Amino acid sequence: MKRLLYLIGLILSLSVNGNAQETDAGHLYAILVNGGRNSLTNHERYWNDCAFLYRTLRQTYRMPKRNIIVLMSDGGMPGEDMLRANGRGFLSSPVDLDGDGQSDVNYPASRQALTNVLLNMSRRLETDDHLFLYVIDHGGSNDVASEDSFIWLWNDERLEDYTLASLLNMFRASSVNILMGQCYSGGFVADLMHERRVITTACSGSEQSWYCPDRPYDEFVYHWTCAVNGADEYGNPVDADANDDGEVSMQEVFQYAQAHDRVNETPQYVSWPEQLGERWTFPHALSGTMGVREVEMTEQGPSAVWTLSGQRRGKADGHTIYIQRKGGKTRKILR
Repeated sequence: MKRLLYLIGLILSLSVNGNAQETDAGHLYAILVNGGRNSLTNHERYWNDCAFLYRTLRQTYRMPKRNIIVLMSDGGMPGEDMLRANGRGFLSSPVDLDGDGQSDVNYPASRQALTNVLLNMSRRLETDDHLFLYVIDHGGSNDVASEDSFIWLWNDERLEDYTLASLLNMFRASSVNILMGQCYSGGFVADLMHERRVITTACSGSEQSWYCPDRPYDEFVYHWTCAVNGADEYGNPVDADANDDGEVSMQEVFQYAQAHDRVNETPQYVSWPEQLGERWTFPHALSGTMGVREVEMTEQGPSAVWTLSGQRRGKADGHTIYIQRKGGKTRKILR
């Protein structure tokens, strides 16, 4: 009888510990999107970009696999959906991104799948959680002058900047960190800017983004991932820790990638509040220990209408941030 009670207690203990491990998976969740548009335009470098970042999250930061959702072109179907880097023929996108023999692709990069993922995750994340959203893809613009941009998803589907903004506004997470590498990606900044967000794009809303001249990756996001990873794809050390505090913040990552960008594009970076990008690191987001000072905001704070001014849209001093409406007046808010 004692042996039976011991076994029951052991089973219950293992069950409780297992649940605890499942719950204590970390406070950072990631969504990686590689749309490709269609097989004729789904370049192999997009897969390389996505896989490099996935390996960084899993191997460098030990991020739990269950916290990462990957939406990749056709979702891992056996058909040839990717144009080879040399331009000679097609192949099926590999589903193993980190070389462990397991599939890492969860869904196709369709509009419906991405919408469902964002809706489900918005219900899942709590106020002490953090979201990292990564997009590597083709992008387009309905109106370059007004920075009306969209993402090309699989099978020639589109996701507009205002639609993505509406989906992200449903999150109650402590912070949202967004990296976008597609053409005209800067056009998303005005719509996505919101309190407790960091947004980085490879180019402005009126520009195309470009690939690396010497390797099968996209230029800006490649250097961005190298900075976060602490090494390039060959393992050569990369040091983006500008202030030598032992951590690499999103502001430092942007500054490194911007400084090493060799092509004709204008990367964009906005953080609200400013301190968020200075403190946002992947280890802190995973542990949930990242603290950000509260900021005083006026009634006309950052929203889909009013946005933080960019490098060429305004100015900031120690007490005031100037925000500008698209094509309209400039208004200031205290911080």
